[in-house]
Amino acid sequence: MDVDHHNFGLVSLKDYTFTLGKELSCGYDEQGRKWEEPELTEIRKKALIVKECPRKDVFFENIVLGYIQKCLDDTWLAHSPYTSPNMDMDICGFIDEFYAVRYLHQVIKSVYPDEIRDVPRLPWKQE
Repeated sequence: MDVDHHNFGLVSLKDYTFTLGKELSCGYDEQGRKWEEPELTEIRKKALIVKECPRKDVFFENIVLGYIQKCLDDTWLAHSPYTSPNMDMDICGFIDEFYAVRYLHQVIKSVYPDEIRDVPRLPWKQE
């Protein structure tokens, strides 16, 4: 199955792409609880979801970095498969997509320092 890669709207993320999958979304109810599939479908049918956020699988030079997802409070979370083999952890609170993607890039750069190009510059350090 061929998956469509999309470009980010931010110029600072021009070297990155992402894919979307409806089955990879999450939803939040009025109490702020996060629901994922397969429960999300049932909660959606009951019209209890107030916000739905698709997961974006992030790629850099055709290498998957992990995924990012918007949170209920409009911050972003990032999840990297390269942290620890025994850990499944989301890092939350990124102010926008740029910082979430930059975090994912930093994680893989720390694991494969010679194979991956440097992380993007911070906005206030642009040349």
